[in-house]
Amino acid sequence: MSAGAATTAVAATAGRDGPIDKSCLAEELGAALVQLSLVLRRAILPPQISLTQASTLLILRDDGPQRVTSLAEAAQVTQPTMSALVIGMERLGWVRRDTSSTDRRAVAVCLTKCGDQVLRELEAARSRALLADLDTLPAQDQAALVAALPALRGIIAHEQQSKAVA
Repeated sequence: MSAGAATTAVAATAGRDGPIDKSCLAEELGAALVQLSLVLRRAILPPQISLTQASTLLILRDDGPQRVTSLAEAAQVTQPTMSALVIGMERLGWVRRDTSSTDRRAVAVCLTKCGDQVLRELEAARSRALLADLDTLPAQDQAALVAALPALRGIIAHEQQSKAVA
């Protein structure tokens, strides 16, 4: 089913009292989120910053210092790939390695002020891009996005909880 046909099918069922076609909604929502992610990635990530670097910086900011093996797992890359990534980000001054406070033999990767600044710049670019997009939408569509935020956050929380249990 094409994206346009799926949108039509979802819209057609949403206005009726009957049940929503959840399969169609899942397909259309998934496609829209992938497309939005790709468009935003192109809009905000400068060529010198990879998606994995940006993700790793986010992990470090949100979850705190991590061992390379934990970072690799969280970023869904191999340990050697993450080691090379950390070395590169160390050279850029975005991260540093510190001895773990709980295990003197272990080394934790930490976000630096410079790395945090990179994240703030990426988030500002994301906000600017989305604001420009929102400005093109009618008030009704903007209100629909506001109304959808709790449901989207619920999906995110469910996926994170499922991943934590697995």
